[in-house]
Amino acid sequence: MTFEPLNPEDPAAQALIAGLGDHLARLYLYRRDHAGSVQSLKLPNVHFLGAYIDDELVGCGAVKAVSDGGYGEIRTVFVAEAHRGRGHSKAIMHELEAHLRSIGIGVARLATGIKQPEAVSLYARLGYVRCPPFGDHVAEPMTVFMEKSLGV
Repeated sequence: MTFEPLNPEDPAAQALIAGLGDHLARLYLYRRDHAGSVQSLKLPNVHFLGAYIDDELVGCGAVKAVSDGGYGEIRTVFVAEAHRGRGHSKAIMHELEAHLRSIGIGVARLATGIKQPEAVSLYARLGYVRCPPFGDHVAEPMTVFMEKSLGV
């Protein structure tokens, strides 16, 4: 697997972002704002990357550097359904964490949903622990907040 910065307006990226929206809609019965999602991935403090196998985009991930909070927020980790169960999400997470370390950020935080036990389990295996809401997030029963020290 190789990783490259990804333009969220690329058609292959658009397909993955739409797939993530469909996945979350099935789980939580709501649809994310697709255009807003794309625009948020283009912000200068967001690192959006693609995961490729033999030139095929199979997954993506995004992390936002929060300078006033001194942490990075994992915003997106998504792998196409046909490529799940092969460790790709773990590889994407490692790449996002490496990016944070490379820019001097020593804490990664994330918010995920309770209807995504595979994601919660993955994050726990990677060393993330539950934490209180952070940034502009508020406590809600459907959300799990987690963080990890990156040793920077």
